[in-house]
Amino acid sequence: MFDIVIKNGLLCDGTGGPIYLADIGITGDVVTYIGEIPLADDSGEDCKVIDAAGKTVTPGFIDPHTHVDQSILTAPAMEPYLKQGVTTVVTGNCGYGMAPQGEEVFYCSDLDQEFLDLAGADPFALLSLLFDREKAAAAFAKRYAVQLDWRSFDEFNQKCDSLPLGGNLAPLVGYSAVRTAVMGRDCQRQATENEIAALESVIQDCMEAGAFGISTGRDPMYIPGPFASDEEMNRMLQIVARYEGIFASHTFNCNGQGQPDRIGGYGEMVRQAGETAIKMNISHVHVMNMAEDAAGAVKAARKTLDYFKGLAASGVDLSYDVIPSAACSDYTLTSCGYYLSPLVLLAGTRKKLGELFRQEAFRQRVHEIVKKGKMPILDENSDTCWLGELLITKHVNPAYVGQYLHHCAEKRGLSPLDGLMAVFAEDPDMTADLTAPDFQQSVDLLCSSEIAMPCSDGSSYSKDTNLSGNAEIEIYPNSMNISYIPRYLNRYGEKDFAKAVSQASGFVAQRFGIEKRGVIKEGSFADLVIMDRTLLHSFDEAENPLQDPEGILYVLVNGQIAVENNVLTKKAAGRVLRKK
Repeated sequence: MFDIVIKNGLLCDGTGGPIYLADIGITGDVVTYIGEIPLADDSGEDCKVIDAAGKTVTPGFIDPHTHVDQSILTAPAMEPYLKQGVTTVVTGNCGYGMAPQGEEVFYCSDLDQEFLDLAGADPFALLSLLFDREKAAAAFAKRYAVQLDWRSFDEFNQKCDSLPLGGNLAPLVGYSAVRTAVMGRDCQRQATENEIAALESVIQDCMEAGAFGISTGRDPMYIPGPFASDEEMNRMLQIVARYEGIFASHTFNCNGQGQPDRIGGYGEMVRQAGETAIKMNISHVHVMNMAEDAAGAVKAARKTLDYFKGLAASGVDLSYDVIPSAACSDYTLTSCGYYLSPLVLLAGTRKKLGELFRQEAFRQRVHEIVKKGKMPILDENSDTCWLGELLITKHVNPAYVGQYLHHCAEKRGLSPLDGLMAVFAEDPDMTADLTAPDFQQSVDLLCSSEIAMPCSDGSSYSKDTNLSGNAEIEIYPNSMNISYIPRYLNRYGEKDFAKAVSQASGFVAQRFGIEKRGVIKEGSFADLVIMDRTLLHSFDEAENPLQDPEGILYVLVNGQIAVENNVLTKKAAGRVLRKK
């Protein structure tokens, strides 16, 4: 009768309703029975019985904001997601996407120094996103042993279908990829009427191929996204709305004058949607650049929530996702090499760069490079400058640890850039990160909303993967990529565990139109998690945050056991989902 029976589990079904004791019967890839299943009826020798007594059974969690499509061709096992109970990820966020493609290839490869070199990219560019197809194909083949043999959105999804996927993919179409496919390298401008018509045609093809919606990236560095006018976006969104897809956006952090204006970014998104009545999801909401201390961050979070309530009251169909940690860097860094990567490559090693920073002539050369716009993250006059947000987390001089870099510079009478070079010269192995530990209360407020969903903003690479491919510029996945679910459930599930589970599963499925997942009911797909809540733990605040979470005992994907006793089974039962 059943292939798998889960006995005596405390069922938290993803709807937010009460937790109750029940058995679950699974046949094939579907939950076929919920209730009491006598042992005599468990189908005998071929039925696997999992005793979940004292354990909690939840739906497989769904991450609404990932960039797994950028990594899936080389890391299809999706290890960091399965080990924390995530069985489905939404891909194609921030306007990024692996398809469609034209003669210019859109690929977010800003971390992989070897790929950038093979593809002929400028190492001093903030982001290298646009590549000649022939050069990109050669780089993909040599660096990843991947053939660049797709063009359309559907062809890429078919390629992913052929992979041994650990979990499910729910793809959005990234609008920056669409614009690049249609307009080529000349995409950093407003589109003509003929180009808009071509863009509309591509968007319709993507929606016909099963895209769950569209995403945009509107920060200046997210080229070519910011060049799309409100009218252009509205016309695309009209098409997506007809298919009942969702509009997800990485809204701008700074306005056209370079001033922090996150609320303005949300307003632009609403303005672009116009009268389409499309569902909207704002990506990774936070209050960075809106406050300088904890009290200001709380005030900014309340202002943000009040703004969202006003939008909802006016009829806007809105949700948002949020990374449940104030450690807001996208990566785990073992040095400052990431922020200085072009200069590290130029010098050869971090140690050599530290020596060069002691030379006045080289420091002046760095200033000239920055003035020419080659390293905008170090340019105080750029709206993409990170110098004011870097917190020193490790240094041979203990007086620097826990201090913001620009404060250390001020104390020495130096500019932020000169301060960075001076502090780095003292310790080339120092670490600094985009983090705001005092902002956690603001994150708690943002996570408390009924329209909020937790997310990782991560990839499918395992925790020990150096994303740069260069030992002098070590970049590893962020701790939230590995354990955002355990952190979220422990922090926000104490008062109402069922609600926390729902916000990370059933609510996500409902917002993105992912059918028969995110909830446990008869007829739903058997994406399930069995956890021991007494052992549930994330190491994200440990000295070594890159440790697998604890307490996730079993994970089932489409009726197959993907994790058993915290170990991957390599069943590869995942699928590329298509919106019906």
